[in-house]
Amino acid sequence: MDIEKIFDEIIDEAYDGITYDGIFLKFHTLDKVTLSGTFNDVPILVIKNKKELVNKLKTYVYTVLDYKRLDITKSNIKKIISLLWANACYEDFSRPNNYIDNHINFYINDDFLNKDKEINNIVIKKRAESIYKETPYAFKSYMRIGEDKYYLPYINYGISNDTCYIYNIVDSKNDGKHKDIEEIYNTKLLSLSLFMKELYNYGIGRVKVVSCLPMRENKNSIVDYFIDMEHIFKNIIISSRPFECDEYMNINISEFDKKNKVNFNELIFDKE
Repeated sequence: MDIEKIFDEIIDEAYDGITYDGIFLKFHTLDKVTLSGTFNDVPILVIKNKKELVNKLKTYVYTVLDYKRLDITKSNIKKIISLLWANACYEDFSRPNNYIDNHINFYINDDFLNKDKEINNIVIKKRAESIYKETPYAFKSYMRIGEDKYYLPYINYGISNDTCYIYNIVDSKNDGKHKDIEEIYNTKLLSLSLFMKELYNYGIGRVKVVSCLPMRENKNSIVDYFIDMEHIFKNIIISSRPFECDEYMNINISEFDKKNKVNFNELIFDKE
């Protein structure tokens, strides 16, 4: 299958904009020039070496086809490439090779949380996501309440090298039986706290939180929760906020222990 030809079709369609599975995809291209920024808020894909970029796209496409067990068809390949750019921030369009490498790693680095864990009355797990989501995996958790389950917000993330990229946090569907949980806990903060602790246990000390996805018109409010977490845990340090050094909120995490401003176990399990 001619990946370059399909990529060229997407570039042509994206110039004026095309709606793809409910996502309005629009970006321009610039060859052989380093540029950071946009043109009238339209992301600009910087292509310094097209052959190298296409080769990385091939690797990414066949990685996704393999992991998702999809047929090798033009339709599926076009879908995979289009959704890749739909999940890019402005900076990713300026550095597409690094961006594609990260997303290849999101699939390859799949050994985080291989088995479900139960911590007191909370079960945490990793689950594969639809190809239409921002990342191939999500961190999911639920609380056991007698015979019932209360599902906490889930987190779309990807791991590349020694860094975890967090894209969003989404409320899970519950049957409305245990609304008192939402009065006791900030459920998104609880879910993120569990996730950050598990990342550290796995050996991840760096987190980059995506602040904006222009194709999805997503200005991510998740960064606000990390500001709250920094006040709670002294081992969660925001090293830079969005657009201070790049588009991400950059965070360093270290060991959760009793020296924290608030003890983790007390925060999660002993709240009345």
